[in-house]
Amino acid sequence: MGISFIILAVLCILTVPIAYAVGLAALGGLMVAGVPLQIVAQRMFTQTDSFSLMAIPFFILAGNLMDKGGISVKLIDLSSELVGRIKGGLAMVCVVACMMFGAVSGSGAAASAAIGAVLFPAMVEKKYNKSFSTAIIATSGPLGIVIPPSIVMVVYATAANVSVGDLFLAGYIPGLLLGLGIILHCFVYAHKHNLPAGKKSTLKSLGKAFFNSVWALFLVVIIMGGILGGFFTATEASVVAVVYAMIVGKFVYKGLNRKVILDVVAQSAKTTAAIMFCIATTNVLAWGLTSELIISKMATAMLNISESKVVILLLINLILLVLGTILDATPAIILIVPILLPVITKLGVNPVHFGIITTINLAIGMSTPPVGVTLFVSSSLTKTPITKVIKPMVPIWIILIFILLVVTFVPQISLFLPTVF
Repeated sequence: MGISFIILAVLCILTVPIAYAVGLAALGGLMVAGVPLQIVAQRMFTQTDSFSLMAIPFFILAGNLMDKGGISVKLIDLSSELVGRIKGGLAMVCVVACMMFGAVSGSGAAASAAIGAVLFPAMVEKKYNKSFSTAIIATSGPLGIVIPPSIVMVVYATAANVSVGDLFLAGYIPGLLLGLGIILHCFVYAHKHNLPAGKKSTLKSLGKAFFNSVWALFLVVIIMGGILGGFFTATEASVVAVVYAMIVGKFVYKGLNRKVILDVVAQSAKTTAAIMFCIATTNVLAWGLTSELIISKMATAMLNISESKVVILLLINLILLVLGTILDATPAIILIVPILLPVITKLGVNPVHFGIITTINLAIGMSTPPVGVTLFVSSSLTKTPITKVIKPMVPIWIILIFILLVVTFVPQISLFLPTVF
């Protein structure tokens, strides 16, 4: 299967879509190893034949319905009332709005696209630097995969055989810490560059903004309350989210009509197909590596590097950060979790805690070249070259990596809420 890595590297360099690159790499490796090719179809089906993965299309559909139904504008209004009056508040509004939108859509790319499309023109009008504004949009969007519900967490839960509900609970405090880290950077940057402050909010305007957005925020209460209360599973919660998003988008926010709904369904189907095909092809490669004992040998080699838990966790974080810069989150999880899970188990690391570590690493990777999806989405949205966005992103990356290390070595941050509930 060593040939698979060579094929994968070449195809990535040639910018072949990652699902096809992984699938062709796996196919090439299995052919060289003399494995019957019907195994490929069997493994692709086996990985996608999962009850937990059914949550993915429904969460995608719910997020798109809420986006087109007008939720992003309501959440921006509420965020503006909460932090808009502070100097540089518009940048903070972007962070808070992305956190809120991520909490109902489960998608980092969707958060960057939806919130950035509305806020970037306003930031330019207020004389914000375009590169800085793009950097904030690109790094805030990925918070959507750390703050539940999260499609990436569903994929990890399937790969690691852990509770989706526990993962969702574990993501809240780390997600809030990441958001506060970016907000702190916005505050320091705003005072250094004398960015303008927004208008002061009043109790009346704050109450109005909260009332207008309460329907959107209540979706999170329904999802997590239903899961924790034992009323439905995370997969069933995704279906409830779709029904709720449809009702609220059409009858409360009145942003949905027949044409919009049909467009949303079509777009959600395309996104789901891409993710599921990626999961299927990645599983073929992961199975090939497992059957050739390569994964076991890699895990053993990592444990032989050092007996120190700290050193190995630092090494794992480094691997995940690098992997996140070249692979999308879904294939990265399917590929790396089978390799690292035996390692972290021997170290005594809770798999739920490790799921949060993995998710944060991949969230940082979403804004990092060469494959950072939110970086490309934000750059395209703002018409700002990626080369000009990198510099203002460096201090944000440093802050995010610092918080990642804190979460890594203080597991109680992730495990507090799952333990309580």
